[in-house]
Amino acid sequence: MPFLSDHHGCQGWKGEMAERIRAFDWSVTSLGSLQHWSHSLRSTVQLMLGSPVPMVMLWGPLGYMIYNDAYAVFAGGRHPYLLGCAVELGWPEVAEFNRGVMNTCLSGGTLSYRNKELVLLRNGEPENVWLDLYYSPVAGDDQAPAGVIAIVVETTAHVISEQRRQAAEDDLRQMTRNLEQRVLEEVNARLSAEEQLRQAQKLEAIGGLTGGVAHDFNNLLQVISGNLHLLARHEPDNANVQRRTGAALAAVERGAKLSAQLLAFARRQPLSPAIYNPRHLYEGLGELLQRALGETIAIKVQLPDQPWCIHVDRNQLENAVLNLAINARDAMGGEGTISISAENLLLDRSFCAGKDINPGEYLRLTVADSGSGMSPEVLKQAFEPFFTTKSDGHGTGLGLSMVFGFVKQSGGHIDILSLPGQGTRVQMYFARSVAQEAQRASACPARGPTGQERILVVEDNADVRSAAVEMLKHEGYWVRTAANGDAAMQLLMAGLKVDLIFTDVVMPGRIKSTDLATWARTQAPPIAVLFTSGHTRDMISRNHQLSPDTHLLSKPYGPEDLSAMVRSLLGA
Repeated sequence: MPFLSDHHGCQGWKGEMAERIRAFDWSVTSLGSLQHWSHSLRSTVQLMLGSPVPMVMLWGPLGYMIYNDAYAVFAGGRHPYLLGCAVELGWPEVAEFNRGVMNTCLSGGTLSYRNKELVLLRNGEPENVWLDLYYSPVAGDDQAPAGVIAIVVETTAHVISEQRRQAAEDDLRQMTRNLEQRVLEEVNARLSAEEQLRQAQKLEAIGGLTGGVAHDFNNLLQVISGNLHLLARHEPDNANVQRRTGAALAAVERGAKLSAQLLAFARRQPLSPAIYNPRHLYEGLGELLQRALGETIAIKVQLPDQPWCIHVDRNQLENAVLNLAINARDAMGGEGTISISAENLLLDRSFCAGKDINPGEYLRLTVADSGSGMSPEVLKQAFEPFFTTKSDGHGTGLGLSMVFGFVKQSGGHIDILSLPGQGTRVQMYFARSVAQEAQRASACPARGPTGQERILVVEDNADVRSAAVEMLKHEGYWVRTAANGDAAMQLLMAGLKVDLIFTDVVMPGRIKSTDLATWARTQAPPIAVLFTSGHTRDMISRNHQLSPDTHLLSKPYGPEDLSAMVRSLLGA
């Protein structure tokens, strides 16, 4: 029976390569015509053709190539010309490597490589590829090595994915390690140069510095975060990748928290103030406070029957109270009672003198503990950034600084009353608002369908832009991009129709992000605008307070954050 004339139910024996092997004129090679092939050669070829793994036979001293269907896919544009070709002629760019393989295996040796890097020509261009390679000798009918059988599995995608993940982790580790030291060095340098100036001038100088650092750092975090999220989506079933990206994203969140604390201290965090009734304070914070403080801490809340409303960012106020409560817990050694109280007060001119607030009606919000208290020396430095009395690794020294910055940015005042052994009282004063309290937001509706809308992404950082585009495309949106406001406006004026503009706040060029937003609001119908930034520099806000119709997604953000904001604007 002619060789390979009956497939006996084996798919590989009736595949493309089986047909090509039967049709090839082997008489032009040292193997001779097909009917004269040795028993060992025929058996090995049948074994190879039946395998789903990419395999190639290199027969004789020249290594004439015979391969299976899976290897034909790996060979790409060189298939089918590799069939019957000497291996050094078929792969000339790795001729020396293959010569070593032939010499070793025809001498009875074996070779194996894990993620072996080679440079191969693909589409006429050299390309780095990584391969798992396994070489074994094949005996002829005389039992001596007559050829080489090779298993070739390309691992390029996996290696590149691992390299990117490792690079992202290394970059993040390095930045997290260096950020605090960088900020400390810059702050100390500025403080020593301006130590004769008033405290307000000092804080303003530090604010400009930390705001700039936060902007650049948040952009770097966004690149890392975006690519880690995309990597996790690309490898959903790889537990190792999911574990490592999860750990790296947790570090990104810690870096983002540190950056937010710096902006809060510098009074440059974007706020969304609204009329707020302190009666809701414990409703929103009670469970979180108890969970954060532990079962050995009792919380006592005292509010007037009708506390005055104030105009603040609710999330940042609750965050400030949480920070003060955690400081109080630490001061009491993890046991005791923390009091949270509010009082309606009328502040006179003498009290307000030197406090940068005007006389009038105020709500005083107090967090008090019965802990160890503070000495006068410590009290003088309590609001200084990075100042802490806690041991290394148990605090950044930014908690009180952040609270100070938030209160000042909200137009209020903060005092600390403390004596050693007599506990501490932190008192925050906020001006009364006579406006009506807004209706509290109801639960978010279920997420609507995606994929129908057109989005223009405007971002000068190419890495950030690329990650954002991939996130949006993953959700099914049609996306166009522009590297700055000038390029975006050219596209829009040329007739590009979009449903939403997703733009960075701070970009080079003559046309600013605010100009794009103004143009978008004048269209019929108006085009939704979503801003994003690591630090807005007050370009879209007043005293870093956002108006209700200004929507900002702070960097770093993840796919869920981006998708939710885009969906809420497009569904509005």
